[in-house]
Amino acid sequence: MTRTAGDTLLKIPGRGKDVSGKGEPLQIIRITHEVKDGRNIHGLELGLKNLEKIMFHPDVKGYPVVIISIAGSFRKGKSFLLGFFLKYLESQTKGDWLRKDDKIKGFEWRGGTERVTSGIHIWSKPFICKNKDGEKVAVLLMDTQGVFDNESTVKDNVSLFALTNLISSVQIYNLMQQLQEDDLHHLEFFTAFGKLVAGESDETDTCINNTKFIYLIRDWGYPYDYSYGEDGGNRYIKKQLEINSNQHEELKELRKKLGKYFPNIGGCLLPHPGKAVVTKKAFDGKVKDMDDNFVENVKSFVVHLLSKEMLIAKRIHNKTLTGEDIVKYIKAYVDLLKKGEYPSPQTAFQATAEVGRGEAIKRAFEFYKDQMDEFLYSGEHISMNDFETYHKRCRIAARDKLKRTSKLLILEHECECVRNLDILIKEEYKKWRKILDEQIQNLVLQQKARRAAAAEEEANSSLSKLKSVGTGIGIGIGTAAITFFQINKYLKTKT
Repeated sequence: MTRTAGDTLLKIPGRGKDVSGKGEPLQIIRITHEVKDGRNIHGLELGLKNLEKIMFHPDVKGYPVVIISIAGSFRKGKSFLLGFFLKYLESQTKGDWLRKDDKIKGFEWRGGTERVTSGIHIWSKPFICKNKDGEKVAVLLMDTQGVFDNESTVKDNVSLFALTNLISSVQIYNLMQQLQEDDLHHLEFFTAFGKLVAGESDETDTCINNTKFIYLIRDWGYPYDYSYGEDGGNRYIKKQLEINSNQHEELKELRKKLGKYFPNIGGCLLPHPGKAVVTKKAFDGKVKDMDDNFVENVKSFVVHLLSKEMLIAKRIHNKTLTGEDIVKYIKAYVDLLKKGEYPSPQTAFQATAEVGRGEAIKRAFEFYKDQMDEFLYSGEHISMNDFETYHKRCRIAARDKLKRTSKLLILEHECECVRNLDILIKEEYKKWRKILDEQIQNLVLQQKARRAAAAEEEANSSLSKLKSVGTGIGIGIGTAAITFFQINKYLKTKT
């Protein structure tokens, strides 16, 4: 059955003002150049203001995020392709979302040999959709600088590729004509990273890096062997990743790693977009100038990739990421690179693990707070002994929750994590203990004043009447109750 935009996307109204308006590509990562001691030094600069504008949008900050990114060699039509995704998401209609008179626009693109996109850009406007479970997710589109141009270093390429892979739900790798062995080797870095974050985790853990990786082969010239679209693309990629006896051991090992650590690899084959697209200098994105075969297949690819079944929020260390989480991960990774750490699999994992440990401690502490709040606000009478006992019980439970985090994530940092959790719990405990102590003291003083006034006014009343007043207030804090009993006893001896 053919899917339409109306089948896949639901616009959710009424949640805050859309500060991004119609949307625009905002640069969140820039490659910097600095001449030092006669050498050209490259680095990454984080556009934090732009990143927070996107990720702290009211429809993104606290919601699961699906980022669809595209990477690949420069000047191969990546930004142009993202324009189709943008067109589909903006249509929000049940009808034909791509007509002959439409133009593909949004992310800047143009024909020619000069690079257009620099660094990493994200479309500022989120698109609120529903996944297959009916949950709301914020869909964002990401464009990345082309790799292997004449200005970028290997470190630039690896850094950008690793960062986009880190946060993307779907990462499209844009290639021309066919998948070559070199293209598989470009993923070798990520197989090592995948081993660290997935292969060494507990059997009960799911794969930490759940990015769907798609080889998109453009200008495919062999539709009689493998048909255009996802069907032919998946069969073609599967064939290329097969292990056979004629391969060198290195090539066999590479394919084993790819299959083990990145089980979500797929493919799609697209025909040539048409002569006018690549040779006409004045081409401005009009659909009518593109070949019908290309338009038909790119429409199918876009609808498939944005279907409810494909809208799977990004997860790291078994946690679904919100916009707020993604800001933390990007900042941690960029900070790591600023310290001069080359983005090896180990350093990339360290960056994500550090943020993951912080999140695990936060969740354990929130668990402690929730349990204590439920106990303290239960409406039951609570003695100080009850408070101390329940605090100790909740602290142990919070520690256990923290330790159940992936052993790979905690690793040799377990003692440090528990210590940091205990510090947070101790501060929360001291806050509640101070409140309870003050309540006890205030109640004691109030009771003493009340009893003194009652003693003065009813100096000639009977002892039984005074006793009735003394026991008429029931409070639920054991030490205070004992104190009130002692005050009553003291008042009785004075009458």
